[in-house]
Amino acid sequence: MPTAVINGVKINYQLSGEGPPIILLHGFTGSHQDWAFQVPVLSKKYRVVAMDHRGHGKSEAPSSADDYSVSIFTHDIYGLLQHLGISKTCVMGHSMGGFMAFEFALEHPEMVTALVLVDTSSGEWERDPEYEQIRAKLKELAQTEGMEAAFEYNAAHNAMMRERFEQHPELREVSRQRMLQTSVNGYIYAGDAIWSWKPVTHRLSEIKVPTLIVVGEEDTPFLKASQTMKESIANAEMVIIPGATHSPHEEATDAFNEVLMSFLDRLNLSA
Repeated sequence: MPTAVINGVKINYQLSGEGPPIILLHGFTGSHQDWAFQVPVLSKKYRVVAMDHRGHGKSEAPSSADDYSVSIFTHDIYGLLQHLGISKTCVMGHSMGGFMAFEFALEHPEMVTALVLVDTSSGEWERDPEYEQIRAKLKELAQTEGMEAAFEYNAAHNAMMRERFEQHPELREVSRQRMLQTSVNGYIYAGDAIWSWKPVTHRLSEIKVPTLIVVGEEDTPFLKASQTMKESIANAEMVIIPGATHSPHEEATDAFNEVLMSFLDRLNLSA
């Protein structure tokens, strides 16, 4: 897979297909592989860019906390698009990737043809009151015992992850492998970046491009956030995927892809 040095950091990415561009932004502890069920479908009609954010997958992991923030991730996206000669693109982001999608759309509106926001928020969601303690333990485990120990603790103690693996046991090993591909630096500092990100809810009315909001029916922390986005972004569409939790693009692939392709096809995007 190709790499590019963006903002001084080696970024790994995947290119597939030809046509109007679409860039895929994965969530925390994910990688470009999170979109494995979408890329083959999308690449039949679109030029698909799927990247590993710094600290994730096979991209480089800077060792300083100062090298991680949602804004810095967004600058990486801009840099990669410039490297590829892409001046306009549809942006699809999942969870943490959705935060980047928002920042990118607000900072570079002239480059965005459409938005697809998957189980994400504009900065506010229903947070488990116990998670701050869990997160502190996870950071300690990652530093002292490694990512495998952090994964097992998270799977056992994080209510959202327990629910996901109970409903979709086939995704447990997939999630474990993605976690192991995430660097300790990326895990700690990107996690901190998520929690320190300042909401952009007050700016959602600035978004004028066609927007699709997708959320899993069982993803309770993000249901209200998704409704807020729908009400605040002009002409936004919202689809709830039955039976899915936080990752409908992996848990309910056929339903998700049908919704996604229907939305994109109606836009009639140009290359």
